[in-house]
Amino acid sequence: MIWRTVDKAVDSLSPQNLTRLYRLTPPWLVERVRSARFRQTVLWAARQSPFYREAFAKWKIDPHRVRHPADLGEFFTTPDDVAADPEKFICAPPSIVFESSGTSGKNKKIFYSRRELEQMGQIMAAGIMLMGVGPDERVANAFDFSMWIPGMLTHYALMSGGQFCMAFGKVDPLEVYRRLKAYRFNVVMGEPTWLIRLTEIAEREGSLPLKVLIGAAEEMPPNAIPWMEKVWQGAKVRMCYGSVEQGSAIGYQPCDQFEGYHVDDSDFYPEMMDVDSDGYGELVYTTLRRRVMPLIRYRSRDVTRLITEPCACGIPGMRMHRLRGRRDELVVASGGNLYPLMFESIFKPVRGLTGEWQIIFRLEGMREILEMNVETGRRDVETLEREIHHSCADLYPDLMKNLALGIFEMRLVVHPPGSIRKARKIKRMVDLRYAPPPESPATVPESSSEVENVI
Repeated sequence: MIWRTVDKAVDSLSPQNLTRLYRLTPPWLVERVRSARFRQTVLWAARQSPFYREAFAKWKIDPHRVRHPADLGEFFTTPDDVAADPEKFICAPPSIVFESSGTSGKNKKIFYSRRELEQMGQIMAAGIMLMGVGPDERVANAFDFSMWIPGMLTHYALMSGGQFCMAFGKVDPLEVYRRLKAYRFNVVMGEPTWLIRLTEIAEREGSLPLKVLIGAAEEMPPNAIPWMEKVWQGAKVRMCYGSVEQGSAIGYQPCDQFEGYHVDDSDFYPEMMDVDSDGYGELVYTTLRRRVMPLIRYRSRDVTRLITEPCACGIPGMRMHRLRGRRDELVVASGGNLYPLMFESIFKPVRGLTGEWQIIFRLEGMREILEMNVETGRRDVETLEREIHHSCADLYPDLMKNLALGIFEMRLVVHPPGSIRKARKIKRMVDLRYAPPPESPATVPESSSEVENVI
């Protein structure tokens, strides 16, 4: 088939040539490639995956008649499907597994082959080159290498792109700062809260003229960007948007023309669902070149808006606005994915708490604040705080590691019994970090007292 030949030809390209291809391929050709890959993915999944075979039968879908996502009707894949039985998705022998936090507290397992990791590394190498990281750069990779994907995938990208690098993992930012000059690093990659902490150190101890700072895995506070660029003597701050489920990032920031991302719409088929009057809805996507664990019409839970008009920077293809929020209660903050069941588990063994609580996320300048509001009749607040920290350390050591690294600040606010719940339902996790401007119709109040069900 001609499209298999096209895919083989693309796989053989260097990241530099793949970057040129992204800049030059007209949207009509990308659409043809995307549609062909979508059909191949649906047929492959229907033959090889018990999950898709059963789901298509239930929804009376004939995979041979599917040409576009709309042909699948109301069928979507959800994070709960993946968390419930991930191995039913597997279509070919995997080489590695990563985990991604779910809102229920049950991690989702995502499987890949070695070839897919190499392929995704090539794709990401092209993406970071679009953002200004050439093959001669020297890169400090501080993304997490534990059970998540960003550290390893970034390492594969840097190996594919030919950059000199050091695989730090998510260490104390001070350790990276101490090595910037010795290794002549001019690019640093890590989570936004971690990069902010590194910048605070540089502001205090002295900075170097970096070229690019690249963040991912959580949102970057908009007011942090000019401050970071000033501290690092003119460095560009760029973001990419990805997840364990996506593998390689679906969105990159190669230019200053747009507050959002250029979408990799040849390796993903993006859609929107439940779109509001402003064009915002939930991002849904299909992975187009994965064969171990393809995801078809996967609901990301992230709320954004897709734009088809060309960017002023000249790069063709689809774009998406920065995320407006999530459809579920998972909050990406404090250097990780946080969800209600997590805090319920933390508070459960602590004596004297009523069971009513609320977590509020704020920004004070560039510093992220995790505020734990609890009800109790206890007066020994310092002891109570130590007990909560001890419970956190026992159950979620990564959260306390991030606290120890200075990535965020944790505060305890004690309320008398019966005072937290203001209505029948309470929103357990409230994110006030990225409130839109006051004139926006979706304005989130700046202070918690103005929000219904917020303390």
